[in-house]
Amino acid sequence: MTALPLERFRVFRSQDLEETRETVARILCEHRLDLVGKEQKLDARMHSHRIGQIVANFISYGGNVYIEPGWLGTFYLVQIPLSGRSLVQCGGRRVYSTSTVATVISPTEYLRQTWSPDCAQIVMRIERSALHAHLRDLLGVPLWEPLVFEPEFHITKGFGASWVRSFHGLIQELEHPESLLFNRQAARQVEFSVMSGLLAAQPHNYSKLLEDKRPLMVSSRPVNIARQMIDSHPEWSHTVRSLARHAHVSERTLQAGFNQYLHRSPKAYLTDVRMQRAYDELRAAERGTVTVASVARRLSFHHVGRFAVEYKKRFGESPSETLRK
Repeated sequence: MTALPLERFRVFRSQDLEETRETVARILCEHRLDLVGKEQKLDARMHSHRIGQIVANFISYGGNVYIEPGWLGTFYLVQIPLSGRSLVQCGGRRVYSTSTVATVISPTEYLRQTWSPDCAQIVMRIERSALHAHLRDLLGVPLWEPLVFEPEFHITKGFGASWVRSFHGLIQELEHPESLLFNRQAARQVEFSVMSGLLAAQPHNYSKLLEDKRPLMVSSRPVNIARQMIDSHPEWSHTVRSLARHAHVSERTLQAGFNQYLHRSPKAYLTDVRMQRAYDELRAAERGTVTVASVARRLSFHHVGRFAVEYKKRFGESPSETLRK
């Protein structure tokens, strides 16, 4: 019998529905799991291995199942069918997923799906914070809205086929105990490669910017001056007027420069930088040394409730959850 993917990293095999749901939930997220159809049978298995901010899984249920995780919140999910089929409903879209069509689920899109009894998939979890940080580094500017992928991922041609071949190669490499993937530094590079490849292969709301050959480290001197001021001191009470005065241009000229080179206003850029600084400070803080309110107010978010709502929308978790990590 041919070995199954990631068989060295077996997590469980079970015919019990609740045990299956609870075990998968520990690695992915809480979800509803029901048997559907006439044959109420289950023969589920899961193999799983983490590579930095990526978790590679093999999952099969051996029965006709309905799965409803809802909003994933803190991670992206790439599902690559090896056999069988599934109906994936995501963000108002319906995707019939087979061996030729995978799916990429974004954390902000509500997910429900049905797997056929013979459906087996490679399921990859990518942490939202890691993918956002990687995209931000590629663009050279903060993200102004959550990254959202097109859910239907064609994997038989083009960049999609190339990315899937690379990922299958990674899965096979994990079967070797002396693989470089078990070296932290080497694994880090693989992690970056997987994320870069997915961002290039699958359309999303930042694709046009990534493909744009114009450098995002802009050449406009006034914009660069204003950006440097914001990046260095996001806690200061900046206004478009004060930034324009510092850059020795009119407010209108500065607004036009930001829209041309950074595709958003100075105010939106300032909010992006402040949000990212808040995340970094909360993530790095020792428990008990700071509060969410103190970080928010220091960065000029004077309404802590509104700050918390926008923070969760961007990072998939509340500020207090970040602080507790």
